[in-house]
Amino acid sequence: MKIKLDEYDIAMVNATTQEAGSPLLHNVCLREGKLAAADGYMLVVREADIKDGKHEGETLLPASIIKTIRSTPKHQAEMILDDTSLSVQYKDGLDRPVEFDPILNFKPYTDSQPFPKYMKLFPKGTTKKAHIAVRVKLLKKLLACLPDDGMLRIGINKPNDPLEFHCEDFDRPIYGMIMPMFTDWQDFKWTRHPETVKEESKL
Repeated sequence: MKIKLDEYDIAMVNATTQEAGSPLLHNVCLREGKLAAADGYMLVVREADIKDGKHEGETLLPASIIKTIRSTPKHQAEMILDDTSLSVQYKDGLDRPVEFDPILNFKPYTDSQPFPKYMKLFPKGTTKKAHIAVRVKLLKKLLACLPDDGMLRIGINKPNDPLEFHCEDFDRPIYGMIMPMFTDWQDFKWTRHPETVKEESKL
């Protein structure tokens, strides 16, 4: 089976944990065509871009290996998975093999304990009492101003009001607001992938 890995697939390693007591969560889980990463507090799930074959069961991909992969439009990473091992090769935009970084060959992590059944964590249905969309670029800019161990509180009074934020877990609190033109109430609709909703209905 072959899986194409783009930069966002690789970035999922940022959702894994480094705590020694959670070895399972040191991995990105490939389960039934989905990639998932968790650290005990955050969960990220994405459909895998499977080019050849079908994935059934579960494979754990070590985050320490995945984060060394470099995938760009010129050097696209492709992971080849068989029953006992994984390898990563690179191809160009025309699907031709290229020499980029050394070819990686490694065995997936195995353990008698399976990765958590994360699909059960999602609430059934897509109805939300309230929602707001904030541009990711703006959120990254805000978080870059705050300490890593700070507690960020975000509040809003009503649609089209500014988002107010406050971070006070240190000697001099940081607070402010995000103007409403950077939020989107009218066009944002809460949706989930049809296959995800179908799987949730089975739980």
